[in-house]
Amino acid sequence: MRSWQIFKIWGIPFKVHPYWFAILFLFAWSISNQVNLTSDNIYNTKEAWIIGFLTSFFLLSSIIFHEVFHTFVSLNQGVKIKKITFYFLGAILQIDKYCQTALGNIKIAIVRPFLCFATAFILINISNNSASQEQIAVNVISRVGIFNLFLGFLNLIPIGSLDGGNLLKSIIWHFSGSKNKGRDFLNKVNLFLSLVALFFGIVCLFRFNFYFGFILSFLGLFGVNSSKSESQFFKIEKILKFSEVSELKLKPLRKIEYDSNFLEFNALIKNNKDASDKYFFVTKNGRWTGFVDENILKAVSLKKWERNFVGDFKKPIDSLVNVSCNYKLWKTIERLEETSEGFLLVLNAADIPLGILDRSKIGNFVLNKLGFNLPSEIVNKLNSKNHYPLGIELPRIIKSMKKKGDL
Repeated sequence: MRSWQIFKIWGIPFKVHPYWFAILFLFAWSISNQVNLTSDNIYNTKEAWIIGFLTSFFLLSSIIFHEVFHTFVSLNQGVKIKKITFYFLGAILQIDKYCQTALGNIKIAIVRPFLCFATAFILINISNNSASQEQIAVNVISRVGIFNLFLGFLNLIPIGSLDGGNLLKSIIWHFSGSKNKGRDFLNKVNLFLSLVALFFGIVCLFRFNFYFGFILSFLGLFGVNSSKSESQFFKIEKILKFSEVSELKLKPLRKIEYDSNFLEFNALIKNNKDASDKYFFVTKNGRWTGFVDENILKAVSLKKWERNFVGDFKKPIDSLVNVSCNYKLWKTIERLEETSEGFLLVLNAADIPLGILDRSKIGNFVLNKLGFNLPSEIVNKLNSKNHYPLGIELPRIIKSMKKKGDL
C-alpha cells in the first residue's frame, strides 16, 4: 500500500503508512477497554473512547515530533535521508548515506531516548501537579507521559537497529577506533539476550503462562536467527572487502589457432557444452592475438568456410571488459554489473588473459569462504545460468557498505 505524505522538511518527505491509522484505532480501542475496566465508576463509555483516541493520537504525534528533531541532528552529522515513513511506534528511514564518525552516531542515537524521557518528565509532572486527577485531559497527559517513558527505555535496549544498539556499537567504535569491533560486540549482546529470552520463554511455556512463554520463545528464536544472519552478513562484507580476483577459480579460456578455418571452428562450437560461453580466443605461435565469437560464421557463406580463416575476423582482446587479477572483489562485482555480457576477462600483471569470471564463479567463491560447499550438480546448473547462488545479492550488499562508509 502506498504511504501518504503529511509534510516535508529540509527536502525530506515525512509519510505515514495506511496501517498507521488502523493501528491508531486498535490502540485507542485497547486503551478505552483498559479505562472501562479500571475506572468505570469515573468515566462512561464515551469518555473512555475519548481518552483512548486522544492518548493514541498525542502519543503518535509526539513520536513524529521526536523524529523531526532526530532528523535535524542526523542531517547535521552528514546523514543523507531520502524519506521517512511512520509505522505506529516507530519510523523507517530510507538513507542514502550514513554518518561516517563514531561521535556523530552517538549523538544521533541519544536524540530519541532523550526526547522521550524529556517529554515523559514534563507530562507526568503536569498530571501529578493537576488539581483534579479525574479530568479527561489530565488522564490523557499522564498516559502519554508514561508511554513516552516506556519508549525511552525501549529505545535504549542494546538490540539490533534500536537506538540503544546503535549507541552501544558507536561507543565501542569511538573508544576502540574500529567500527567492526562495535558491530561484532553488539551482535554478541543480541545473541546473549536472545538466548536468555528463549530460555525464559521455554520455562514459561511449560510452567507458567503458555501464551506469554510462546511469544517470548518466538522472539528469542527470531533474535538468535537474526544474530546468526548478521554474523554471516559481516563475514560476507569482509570477504568482499579484502579478497582479490587472484583467489578465485576462473573459467578457462577456449582457444583456437589463428589459421583455423571455419569448418574447424564450427566443429569446436558443436562440441561446446556451455551454450552461454560464445567466445574463442585466438592464438598464434603460443601468443594471444585476439578473440572471435560464434557470429562470424554467419558473415560467410557455408561454401567458403574452408577458405576463410578465424584469424582474419579476430577482434582485439582489450575490447572486452577486463579486470586485473589483483583487483578487489567488491570493485570487480561493480564492474561486472555494468557489463551487458555478464562476464569479465581477467588479465595478469603483463596483460595476458588468464580466464573468464562471471557471477556464478564469484558466488561459489563467497559460499566456499563461508563454509558452504554446494553439490557439483547444483554448481553446474548455476554456472549455466550465470547467477549469484542461493539468492546472495552481492551488488546490494556492496551498495549498503558504501552508504555506511565501509568502502
